[in-house]
Amino acid sequence: MSHRLLAPVLVALVSLGPAGCRHYGPRSIVADRLPYNEAIALSWKEQTLLNIVKLRYMDTPFFVDVPQITSGYTIQGIATANGGISPPANPLATFSQQLGLTLNAQGAYQDRPTISYTPQTGSQFIRNLTSPINPGSVLFLLQSGYPADLVFDLTVDSINGVRNRTVAGGELRPADPAFGRVVQALRKAQVSGHVGIRVEPGDDKKGAVTFFFQDKGIEPELARELAEVRRMLRLDPERRDFRVAFGAASANPTEIAIQSRSVFRILSELSTFVDVPCDHLAAGIAPAFGDPGDDGRPSPFHVCSGPKRPGDPFVAVCYEGRWFWIEKADAHSKRTMAYLLVLLALADTGAKENLPVITIQAN
Repeated sequence: MSHRLLAPVLVALVSLGPAGCRHYGPRSIVADRLPYNEAIALSWKEQTLLNIVKLRYMDTPFFVDVPQITSGYTIQGIATANGGISPPANPLATFSQQLGLTLNAQGAYQDRPTISYTPQTGSQFIRNLTSPINPGSVLFLLQSGYPADLVFDLTVDSINGVRNRTVAGGELRPADPAFGRVVQALRKAQVSGHVGIRVEPGDDKKGAVTFFFQDKGIEPELARELAEVRRMLRLDPERRDFRVAFGAASANPTEIAIQSRSVFRILSELSTFVDVPCDHLAAGIAPAFGDPGDDGRPSPFHVCSGPKRPGDPFVAVCYEGRWFWIEKADAHSKRTMAYLLVLLALADTGAKENLPVITIQAN
């Protein structure tokens, strides 16, 4: 056999050989991990926004988790080479002209991810959804650096009887003027490090949470604002630390009573910031709320609506024939969505129940 005939055959066989030695698994991690991450994150935002919109329409929220994703890959490669000598049609043909070669290469690739869905139902989930968040957990968020104005706006109904903006019985009640001033003063003190919490040993093994004011080295203006906070909350002006309790009103001037909200209440409050189309209000599909007034603080949340999907939203969902979305440039709403994930985790207490799992093989 001539070298000119053997060369293409050897090149083909050598090129097929290394493909079987390459490991596809490590490359699949790079190819799949970030797309799955982005898909699950987008799905969570869409599900959360949809539930907020549904609550605005007095509809029932529902949650489905994605607890597991299993990707399976199958890669196969087969290469064959066949040769033979054919009787020459031309008696003068050389041996190489009589030799016939056949190359056959086949490859198969299959990607079969299996995705599991868990509907969030059962008594434990309902308790997590409707039970108020522990006031100590609310203050732990402040201690961890979460902004006091956002935390209190989302999670607190009242502090020592000073009430936040809230919706109850289909009516929107504006916040007490003192609530905004208290929250803004606490935010300033939080930034400068002049307020904090500590946990002291208690009989319930969890410890008692104490909220304290740090007056050492404080600026005069902030000192005046914190003194005003003590007055509005009816706290002892001479004390620096106050026991934290759950409730609508404090038992004495040495206690801070925080009436916190449940996750269901938080989502319901956020639903009041959804823009409902006028024809839906006129038809009674969604209730109309009165004007809650303006306390001078920026809105923590805003959901736009329209007949068409916007070009580049942060997140968008379709409901009742209309599109609802959050603008990508709306920093306050995006921040609120990010903290909602933390609040849902705080509300998730207790052991998981054995709920049904829906597994779908996505071919």
